[in-house]
Amino acid sequence: MNNAKYDLIEGFNRLESKITELSQLIAEQPSISATVFRLPDVMKGEENNEIKQIDVEKITGKLAIQHAIEHYNLLFIHDKSELTSNKSAVRLPGAICIDTPYSTYQTFRVLLDEINELKIQIKQIVTQKSGVDESQRFEFIHDTLHGLLTLNTYRTLTYLTDIDTIRFGWANKKVINKMTKEQVLSKLQGSLESGRQPLGVVKEEWLKQLEQEILLISQLNNDVVLKTQRPVKVQPIARVWDSTQQKQTQFACANPLLIFAVEKSLTDIVIGNLPDYHVDNIAIRNRPRSKPVELLIPRLNLYMEI
Repeated sequence: MNNAKYDLIEGFNRLESKITELSQLIAEQPSISATVFRLPDVMKGEENNEIKQIDVEKITGKLAIQHAIEHYNLLFIHDKSELTSNKSAVRLPGAICIDTPYSTYQTFRVLLDEINELKIQIKQIVTQKSGVDESQRFEFIHDTLHGLLTLNTYRTLTYLTDIDTIRFGWANKKVINKMTKEQVLSKLQGSLESGRQPLGVVKEEWLKQLEQEILLISQLNNDVVLKTQRPVKVQPIARVWDSTQQKQTQFACANPLLIFAVEKSLTDIVIGNLPDYHVDNIAIRNRPRSKPVELLIPRLNLYMEI
């Protein structure tokens, strides 16, 4: 674990340096426009409240560029307001458009690829190389880089060239993953053998709970269809249209997207608005009919098709 901690610190220092380099490069560009949408802060104690409405504040120009750069550099809890929740995700949807020659675009591209690779490596150090159980990852990060905002650190930066339009909206869905009986048993057995329990849980009670869950799953038929259905809170998305490919692509938009006008000019790229979110106004299109399920293990959001 000591090697993993060293690698995490070294990787993070390199990431922080590269993001500073990116911030300076963005600030130096003579032909640049930006639009970002500031969302309300989530206050402490309100993290699990049902979201029915989100009021959006549109920011453009130099102030939008400043907000975007600050957001890219937001990697620690102490950089946030003391009143806002440390458990809630920080999002700043929007786009920065840069009119640039190909040589400058190449400089950006190399730098952004390095940043994204470092983000992936840092996530792998925490989730794999550290060797710690999922329930112990917070403690591992807390001991190594106190106050690190892991989600902001992990999120890669999306960059695109010479698109036609970028429009914004909201997504509200569940993340569903199918699992086999063997996969679930392996996961539970691994937690049992690790000897570690979640913070605040008595070890004897935790082991007893795991044994009961293993017994429950082992008694199921071998061909049972199991799935995790993890609810995801409403989040902003970007829909990008590229006429040369005749293709629309949807992106999660927690960070401002970087758009480069290499062959085009800034006036050729249309940046849309992000409307306020109202739960009653979200249209559900082409949702497939889901099969009925029965909840088996609430803490894993694990269900069985019936």
